Amino acid sequence: MRRTGTRNKNIVIIVLIILLLALSIGYAAFSDILTISGTANAKGTFNLEFQNAEIVTAVGVNEEGTKAEISEDKNTLNVNVVDLAYPGAGVEFSVDIVNVGSIPAQVNAVTPTNITGSEHIKIEGLEAITTDHPTIEAGGKCNIHFTVEWPVTATDPLGENGESTSFELEIEYTQGTGKEFEGSAKHEDEAIGSTTPVEPKVNLAETITGSDYGKAINYSVAVKGEEVNNWRVFYNDGKNIYIILDDYLENRLLPAIEGISTSEKYDIFSDISRETLLTGLTTNSNWSEFANGISGATATGTPTNEMFVNSWNENPEVNVRQLEVETLYYGSTNGGSISDPTKLYVPHTERVDNCNGYWLASPLAGNTIDIWYMNYSGNMHFCDYNRRYLRSTSSSLSTNRYHRNNRRNSRNIVKL
Repeated sequence: MRRTGTRNKNIVIIVLIILLLALSIGYAAFSDILTISGTANAKGTFNLEFQNAEIVTAVGVNEEGTKAEISEDKNTLNVNVVDLAYPGAGVEFSVDIVNVGSIPAQVNAVTPTNITGSEHIKIEGLEAITTDHPTIEAGGKCNIHFTVEWPVTATDPLGENGESTSFELEIEYTQGTGKEFEGSAKHEDEAIGSTTPVEPKVNLAETITGSDYGKAINYSVAVKGEEVNNWRVFYNDGKNIYIILDDYLENRLLPAIEGISTSEKYDIFSDISRETLLTGLTTNSNWSEFANGISGATATGTPTNEMFVNSWNENPEVNVRQLEVETLYYGSTNGGSISDPTKLYVPHTERVDNCNGYWLASPLAGNTIDIWYMNYSGNMHFCDYNRRYLRSTSSSLSTNRYHRNNRRNSRNIVKL
C-alpha cells in the first residue's frame, strides 16, 4: 500500500450525507426517479387548458388576419377568419386540450360562443367531442382539428360584412373516471400467543437492489436556508437505504463541528487527532439538518470504505470487477485504478478547486493517524487527518500559515 507523501496533492473531503430511515414506509416504484414521502396529502388540482393552437391549412381567406389565439388564462380559444372569398373557401385549425391538473378530466363539449358573421359560415369538427370522449389523465392531452368554411355547395350570399367570422371556444369538462382506490378499512385482533404469521409492511430495503444504485431520488432538505436536493441511491444494507449527494459538499453548507476546520471551497480536516475527524464525520447529531427531509432519517458526513466496497460490488454497472474491503489501495495491489462510468463513486476525474477526492470514514489499521480517501484518479489512498505544508506567498515562505497537503471534502449520506 502506498501512502500519500508531501507532494502538493489537494483532496476534497466529500461529506457523504447518509440518510437512514429505519422505519417501514410506503414507496413508489421508479425507473430513474424514486419518490419518497413521509406524509399523505389529500389535495388535487382540476384544470384543462388550450395549448399549441395553429392553422393547418387555409384557402381563399385573408391569411394575415385569420388566426387562433389562446387567452392569457388558457381557458378560451379566440378564432378569427377574415374575408372568405367564395364558396369553398375555408380554414382548418388544430389545438391541444391538455390536462395540467392532477385529477382525470372528462371533456363533455367544446362550445363556440359569441359568434359573429353570416349564419351560412359553417364550423365543423367540434361535435366529435361528446360525453363519450375518453378521459384525459393528468398530464395527458387531446388534439382536435376543426374547420371554418363557406360551403362549396352554398347558393346564398354571405351578405354585407358577412365574409368574416369570429367566435370563442370554451371547454366544458367534469371529473373523469381515473383509477379508483380499491382498499378497505378493517380491524383485526390477534390473541396473545397466536402463531398466525403477521403480514410484513413494505419497506424500501425490500425493494431497492443494486440495479437502483446511482438513480436520482426525490429528497430535499433546507441547509442553512438553501435547498439541497441533488441525491442519489447509494446502498441498501438489507435494513436501510442510504442516499448520497451527487457531488462534493461546499464548506459554506458544512455544520460547525468542534475540532474540525475548513479552508478554501471544499477542504475539511482536523488539527487535533484522527479520532476527532472521524467522530465529527460520523456523529449523526452533527449532520441532523441534512436528515430533516423525512421522519426517522439520520445523516453522517461520509461513507465508510466497507459501505463503498459493498455498494460497488452490488452495482451491475461496475461490479464486473469485484473489490475487497481492507485491500483498498487500487493503484497497484488490487488491479489498478477503478473506472466509474456512473460517477456515483468517483464524481470527478480531475481536481476541482484544488481538491483531489473525498474522505471515507475508516481508519487505516496499521497506524493511529491515517484515514482512507477516494482520489479523483480512481485510486483509493490513505493519508493522515491533517497533513500540512508551509504555504508560500509569492516567492517567500510564510512560517505561520499552514495548509493541508491533500485536500478532501465530504459527500453527505442520509440513511432512510
